Amino acid sequence: MKRRAVLASFAMLAAAPRAAGRTGTGSARSPQPFLRISGQIGLTNSAGIDGAGANSGNRSYDFTEAAFMALPVATITTATTWTFRSTFTGPLLLTVMQSAGVSSGTLVFRTLNDYSASIPWSDLVRYGVILAHSQDGKRLSNKRWGPLWAMYPRDRYPDQLSGPVAESRFIWQVNRIEVKA
Repeated sequence: MKRRAVLASFAMLAAAPRAAGRTGTGSARSPQPFLRISGQIGLTNSAGIDGAGANSGNRSYDFTEAAFMALPVATITTATTWTFRSTFTGPLLLTVMQSAGVSSGTLVFRTLNDYSASIPWSDLVRYGVILAHSQDGKRLSNKRWGPLWAMYPRDRYPDQLSGPVAESRFIWQVNRIEVKA
């Protein structure tokens, strides 16, 4: 009998996180954005509400997945150190930044596992970097390169886009970008 009570308690605890998706005021938490752009940005569409529903004081430009997928797309067909030659699809990073009112600066990419790396603004203009959401027509998953991957046309610029510095800019699992002056 005790075993059933213990199992029932575990079942209730397992269900608790689903029920805890509300703040103390009874309002639903804001879902995490698909992509958050923060820092030195010209436009905002978020008051800086963090994952717990509290105001973090940081303003940002947040893309839902639908809004991000509605941006015009470009393609880059290239091989990387990690993939065979593939066609990557996504909006130009320049277009994404312009959506948030950004026209210069250094972009600090942050990933699902909190890795960070920087891309200079000059790369957006020189190479036509895209923020890929698909590879060979299939959406990138969080387990494999996604949700977003900063992609360069490596095959077109093999000398400039090889080596450790260049390869550090092929950033995958991107979900946040901070703009620094």
